[in-house]
Amino acid sequence: MTNEITIGRFNELNIDEKSYYLWHGAAFLHAMEKEQYRINLFHMNNYYIELWYHIETNQIDHIRAFTSVECLEPFLETIFIGGILTE
Repeated sequence: MTNEITIGRFNELNIDEKSYYLWHGAAFLHAMEKEQYRINLFHMNNYYIELWYHIETNQIDHIRAFTSVECLEPFLETIFIGGILTE
């Protein structure tokens, strides 16, 4: 099954391979914008994945997987629950 990849193996893949796993096994959670990027957050297995999409160049610049709460915090600051910002 495609979504059984470990975080270590995922981070070793090239950007096309990482994209494949995102579209075929990860769950989209949230998106936020920062400067010229739209940053999408996904979840797969027991880790999170962020995809950095450059709005002006219309391309994916970076995809990385992580488990760190510190890396998750910027997303948590922009999530709306019941119409109220979580900050």
